[in-house]
Amino acid sequence: MAETPTYQDLEIKIASLEAELDALRAKEVTQERTRIFGRVAHEFNNLMMVIQGNISIMLHDTHRDDPSYERLKNMERYLKSGTRLTEKLLTHVGQNVGSDEAALSLTPAIEDREPSLPQGRIRRGIDIYRQASQEKYRILLVDDEELILDVGAQMLTKIGLDVITAENGVHALALYKQEKETIDLVILDLIMPGIDGIDTFHLLKEVDAGVKVLISSGFRKDQRVEQFLKEPHTGFIKKPFSLSHLSDEVRKLLRLPTVSLPLDEV
Repeated sequence: MAETPTYQDLEIKIASLEAELDALRAKEVTQERTRIFGRVAHEFNNLMMVIQGNISIMLHDTHRDDPSYERLKNMERYLKSGTRLTEKLLTHVGQNVGSDEAALSLTPAIEDREPSLPQGRIRRGIDIYRQASQEKYRILLVDDEELILDVGAQMLTKIGLDVITAENGVHALALYKQEKETIDLVILDLIMPGIDGIDTFHLLKEVDAGVKVLISSGFRKDQRVEQFLKEPHTGFIKKPFSLSHLSDEVRKLLRLPTVSLPLDEV
């Protein structure tokens, strides 16, 4: 017959359970703090993308002899220092949170901010790419941040591409189904509410097995990204990126020869 536990035995067991509960609470607090750091770093990186994009456009339009040119170059250098700090924070978050991409977004859920899917906005490029080909190339740019959509579309237009934009994976998929014959490349934000960039890529592949996709993110050290890059017609561009870097990555996926672009920041 089993011995009846003494009062002292019960006290020890209760103390042990309380210690386990305290440890669990501490772990949850640490994880939540890490997720918050990740969200802040993600949003900060998006802000730096907007700043970098605008600096790149201004450098493109500014002559080297202009007094503002060197100031813009200095701003770009300072921005790169901030980017390195953000990258370290995102790496720390990735190591402690894993690939929980939803934890890295402060954006409201799609259903909370989009009752319907608006038509894609189109911007016309200036035909620089016709130096390499007589074709006119069209890019579908997808990002849940409106400011990044705006500056990204301006950058793509500057290098001579037509651009159509979508603010989430659902909208991107709908647009691609309608206009896949005219879309040459899709640039996808990795971290989006609802359907993220990787999942959107797989859905696009169901529509068109040969779809060309460039994933854009401030964080690459993710197993899903590495698996994505093993697929044909794929690439990765790290945020924040310059006009010249964007041009290079787009050209690789479109398989265009190197063209001398009027980019002062190269």
